[in-house]
Amino acid sequence: MGTIFATSSDGVRLAYEVHGTGPALLLLHGFSNDRSLWTKHGWIAHLQRAFTVITMDMRGCGDSDAPLAPDAYQVEQHLADVNAVADACHVNQFRLWGWSFGGTLGLHLAARSPRLRRAVVAGTYFGRLFTDAYVQRRLAETVQPVARARWQGVHSWPGIEPQDIQCPMLVYTGTADGNVVGQLQQQRAAIEAAGLSLYVFNNLRHGGLVSAVEVVAPLILPFLRS
Repeated sequence: MGTIFATSSDGVRLAYEVHGTGPALLLLHGFSNDRSLWTKHGWIAHLQRAFTVITMDMRGCGDSDAPLAPDAYQVEQHLADVNAVADACHVNQFRLWGWSFGGTLGLHLAARSPRLRRAVVAGTYFGRLFTDAYVQRRLAETVQPVARARWQGVHSWPGIEPQDIQCPMLVYTGTADGNVVGQLQQQRAAIEAAGLSLYVFNNLRHGGLVSAVEVVAPLILPFLRS
C-alpha cells in the first residue's frame, strides 16, 4: 500500500503506510529520519508476515506537514498524531517499536496511552532528555527552520520514569551507544523493579540498534509476538 494521509487534531497532515496482516505494529523513526528508514533496513519485509505494520512520518519529517511554530511539536501533539494514524487505520490497540527519538515518544505513549499493548524502545533512556543544555547545543548546530522549531518544541517534554509505564516494555541499547547505555545501566534497578526488561547488545552503536537486523530481530520479535 502506498502513502496515505491522516489529519491530526490541529490539522497537520501525517503521511503513513500499511503493510501486511496480523496484530497492528506501529514503527516510529528517529529525529532526523522518516518512515523510509524501516524499508531501507529491510524491516517491512521482515515484519509484515506477522503484523499489520504501520509506518508514519512524524510531523516535521518526510511527507508529513512541517509547521514552523515550536508549540506544534509539544508532546501532546505527537501523541495526538499517533492516535490520528491509529484511528485512520481503524486500530483500537497496537504494539509499538520506536528507535531514538521514536523510542522517546514510545516512552510517553507507554505512560499515557491505554491503546498500547506492548512496546519496544531502543536508543533512549528514562528521565528528562531534552534539557536546557542539550537543546541549546542542538540549536547552535541547526539552521534549518523546521528542525529549529522541532528542537524548541521538544524542550518542554517532561521526563518519563520506569514506574510510569503502563504496558509490557522491552528497552534495548548497545555497549557503543554513547551516553544512552550509561544512563540505562544506572537505571537498570528501577527498570527491573517496574517489571520492564533491559537488554544491552555487545558493540552495537546507536544506528546499529535499527540497522543490525539479524542481531536485533531474535530479541524483539518474540517479545512483540507475545
